[in-house]
Parts: sequence; C-alpha cells; structure tokens
Amino acid sequence: MSRPSLGIIGAGNVGTALALLLSRAGYEVRAVFSRTESRAQRLVEAVGGQAVTSAAAVVEAADLILLTVPDDVVAAVALSLQDSEWSGKGAAHTAGALDAACLDVLAARGAMTGSFHPAFPFAGFETALAGLPRSVFAVEARTVELQRWLIGMAEALSGRWLAVPAGQKALYHCALVIASNYLVTLYALAERMLQSLGAEHEIVSQALNALVQATVDNLREQGIPQALTGPLTRADVGTVRAHLNALAAYDRDALMLYRLLAQVTVPLVAQRGLPTEWIDALIHQEE
Repeated sequence: MSRPSLGIIGAGNVGTALALLLSRAGYEVRAVFSRTESRAQRLVEAVGGQAVTSAAAVVEAADLILLTVPDDVVAAVALSLQDSEWSGKGAAHTAGALDAACLDVLAARGAMTGSFHPAFPFAGFETALAGLPRSVFAVEARTVELQRWLIGMAEALSGRWLAVPAGQKALYHCALVIASNYLVTLYALAERMLQSLGAEHEIVSQALNALVQATVDNLREQGIPQALTGPLTRADVGTVRAHLNALAAYDRDALMLYRLLAQVTVPLVAQRGLPTEWIDALIHQEE
C-alpha cells in the first residue's frame, strides 16, 4: 500500500513526536512549518525534509498535511490555507474535541479532511515518544482514501484505531478527559486529604501510587465491574456514613463530589449483583 508524503504544520510536542515516529516507521516528511523557526529546523534535522517559511509551503510539498497546532487555532490555520491547491491532498488535525467540520473551508477547495488524535497524555515529550507507539488513535475521515491513510499511520505505529462518528468528537474527548485528566484531580484531592493528617509527602505518594497502579492492573486483568472494590461493593453502610461525616467537616465540595461519584458507581455495583438501594438513601441523607 502506497503511503502519502507528510507535511507538518506545528512543531510542538504532538507534531514533533508524530513526525519522528512516523519517519522512523518509513514515512517521508517533506516539509515542516512552525511559528518558532528553530523548532522546525531541529525537527527536519532529525527527520529530513525542509523547514519552510509558511504553512502554504507545506501544502505545496506534501500529500497529507497534519495540523498539529493548538486546538483553538485549527480553524484559523485552515482559513489561512484556503487559497492553496488541495486537489488530491489530505488535511487532518490532531485536536481532541474538534471534528472535521472545522476544516470545511479546505474541503470546499478539494481537500480530503479529517482528524487523527492519539489517545495519550502529552505530559512530556520523551514520555510521548516512548508511549505513543501501541496507543489508540481516533480516526475521522470524510473519504475512503484519507481513512486509509490515517489508519495506515496508526498501524505503522503499532497502534490500533477508533472510528469516531461525525459530530461525536467532543464526547470522545470528554471520555478521555474524565479517565486521564480528572484522575489527576482525584489523586490531588486524596493527596491533600492525607497530608492534612500530617503524613509525609513521600509516604503519601507511595501509598497512592501503589493504590492507583493496582487499580489499573485490576482493570486490565479483570475489567469492569469486577475491578471495583471498596465499601459500596461490601454494603458497608457504617464506612460510607463515616466518610460522609468526615467530609462534611473537612470540605463541602469534596463531600458533594463523593456523593456524585457514589451515585454514578451504583450501576457498577448493580452489575456485580449486589444491593444498591441503601446507597442512594445514604448519600442523599441530610443533603
């Protein structure tokens, strides 16, 4: 299967990691543009191609243009490229919550449009470089040819792909935010609660890291709902009541969050064939 030549617009962590990995997988990167010229230059020194002085020059040089720019400027970048020649070429952005509609101005000029989003947290470049291979990539394409190109990139990175229906990109991305970003939020809350007891940071980190890692391992090995543990699965009314009382004295926002989390956990408890009536009654008591 023939592969498209690639052009990169935006040489931040996402664009640089994808360009490096795809180049190693045998893709030809022909041109790179970045608002920071030195970034583009460093990238082409690693992957080949040219560091060009305009985004339009990237379109001229390559078959598939990856818009690896911040989400809020994708539409503006697309608008700036509407006068380029797009016949036979593809444009795909890497924004998480945006769908292909933000590239409609390019589709009107003949471009094959879509999106290619790695389901991976870009906390650091080296971490992304090591972890992106074997990840899942959300693929959205309005033509069969572009879909083939994007799936080919995912497979070249030893990854799998997830087709996102039109208009559903925001829901897809929201799921990732809940699983990844808000895990950090919950961890930070738990850390703050333990430190309020006078526990040393190193001890708190060791306790929470082991707990989170074991939970992830349980999810991987046992799946949902078997990986769920804790007082809700044991119908431990006394423990949950103690939690609610402790949080009422500690932080009202944390109390509200605990109640909401318990409420959305009820279906998982039910899937285990365990009683749930007591949960609703207790978490809403004296609310």
